[in-house]
Amino acid sequence: MNVVARLGSRVVVAAEGRVRTHPNLAVLLLTTLVMLPAIVAVSSNLFVDWHPTGDMSLAELMMRGIPEHPPLVGVAARVGRDINDQGYKPGPSMAYVLYPVYLVFARSSIGVIVSTLVVHVAGVFVALHLARRWFGWRLALPVAAVTAVMVRSLSPEFFLEPWNTWIPVFAYPVFLVLLVGVLDGRSMAFPWAVAVGYHCLQTHISYVPLVASVLVMVGGWLLVSRRKNREWVRPMLWSAVVTFVMWLPPVIEQLQPGRGNLRRVWEHFTSPPSDTVGLRLAARAIVGEMNLAGPMVVGPGRDPLDAPVWWGFVLFVAVVATGLVLWWRRRDRGRTAMVSVLLLSTLVGAYATTRIFGTFYDYVIRWMWVLAALWIAWSFWMLWTTLASSARPGRRRLLAVVTGVVVVGSSLSGIAGSAGADLPYASDSRLVENIGRQLDRRLAGREDERFLWRWHDPASLGGTGFGMVLEAEKRGLTLKVDDWAKATVRPYRSFDESEADGVLWWVVGERNIEYFATREDAVMLAEFDPRTPDERIESDALRVAIESRMIELGHPEWIELLDSQYGHTQVIYNVESPIDLQRLVIRYNDLRLPGAVFEVPVGAPLFR
Repeated sequence: MNVVARLGSRVVVAAEGRVRTHPNLAVLLLTTLVMLPAIVAVSSNLFVDWHPTGDMSLAELMMRGIPEHPPLVGVAARVGRDINDQGYKPGPSMAYVLYPVYLVFARSSIGVIVSTLVVHVAGVFVALHLARRWFGWRLALPVAAVTAVMVRSLSPEFFLEPWNTWIPVFAYPVFLVLLVGVLDGRSMAFPWAVAVGYHCLQTHISYVPLVASVLVMVGGWLLVSRRKNREWVRPMLWSAVVTFVMWLPPVIEQLQPGRGNLRRVWEHFTSPPSDTVGLRLAARAIVGEMNLAGPMVVGPGRDPLDAPVWWGFVLFVAVVATGLVLWWRRRDRGRTAMVSVLLLSTLVGAYATTRIFGTFYDYVIRWMWVLAALWIAWSFWMLWTTLASSARPGRRRLLAVVTGVVVVGSSLSGIAGSAGADLPYASDSRLVENIGRQLDRRLAGREDERFLWRWHDPASLGGTGFGMVLEAEKRGLTLKVDDWAKATVRPYRSFDESEADGVLWWVVGERNIEYFATREDAVMLAEFDPRTPDERIESDALRVAIESRMIELGHPEWIELLDSQYGHTQVIYNVESPIDLQRLVIRYNDLRLPGAVFEVPVGAPLFR
């Protein structure tokens, strides 16, 4: 035992020496360990032939415009009067951040996934690097531990979806740490915070109040506290340059004819189309997220309005309260800077949550995971600092061991769940791939023609329709959409029917395909069913059960929704359907339906 103890002690000493000599390498290795579940999930799909659809295709549709059609705004958003007047996320930073790696991967769809992973890994590395460089390993290690827990909870789906909602999640802690550095006396961290903050809020609107409010407050503090020695001049000048560069594209878009997206976003959020969630429901959501038994630890899936796990919230409050007590006893500038940033951000976030309107999705408050995680890391920093002043090194080592166990345990657990993970919407991917291949053959020799692309899709909210625009473009075909859909695929991919050489209808569902097949003006060009034989049998049985249940409920008119545009979503969300019916429709929707493409003459009647 003595030999083992001496050997272990030598290993620890050697490791500590390496960390002191090569701290950046140590941070890189720590980042790799923390992000291993994400790396394994993406690596499992590097050679998969993936054809993105829906939200997953919007990022690539935006990036494919570079450099001929550089994006001026972000991806499509639920901003505007209705679906025919849809707006965008505030800015295009997501496209330009992802583009370099996407270009390295020859503008492939898998390149979008890899690029997204690189952005997340870079965010974690920078946050840990700044925490270690400015405040030491006693902060960096707890930040690594809570980040590892988040990565495990999010894996693998989060890292396989290049969704704009997810892109800022690991950039937001970088923004917060940079602001801590500003309050700790590092004035030149402010322009970097401005750049990272703008990236977050341009990519998803939920970060607008969190970033803008705190930037204004910290910027005001910088001006006031540095007014005598004029130390504020350089950071403010650089911040002005960053602001000009990053907001030039959205301003150019705003100045073009029409309402402009910045005006559209402003009007939408200053005059919301529905009631806000209010204080009571916001408090329930906060209690559920700021929680040691909440989604940050156990994984997503909790609805913000679900009853919270109260003991987890009490435990979270106890941990943070302990950190506050220890901080009050041993206050210094760095620790005070971090608690100030976290407190400001939490208060702003709490108020912003009360102002959410429309359907309260959990992803609009995903930033709350970051705040909860950093509160816990800060509290452990306080505990570590307190123990460092004691005469008992064993306690300090115990805390280091606990931190290491959390990092390694979370990583191993996440790897187990990420190995062999599938990319999202595999059925839709197969559907788009096979339809695209058939269209490529049927339209051979007609590559110079421009087709107007329309769809009638009960199942995927038009997701396969968007995916087919991307698929066709990669195959050298030109599919453009009607004006109402231009926000999703970018305006330059839309035109009026009078400019088209032909009209292609993408039709989903057996009954809809049968209807089009009876039209004398329609010619079928492609057809494919992504379901296996067993899935077709299950799907048919579900359809019978769903229709029987609707008749039993006294709503036979709901049956028509199953074949109407976006009808499955309407049954689940837009009518007062019971939970058992919703579950049947969700499973029916998950199995997807066959699809077919028909060509009709320009000016032919619309669907039904």
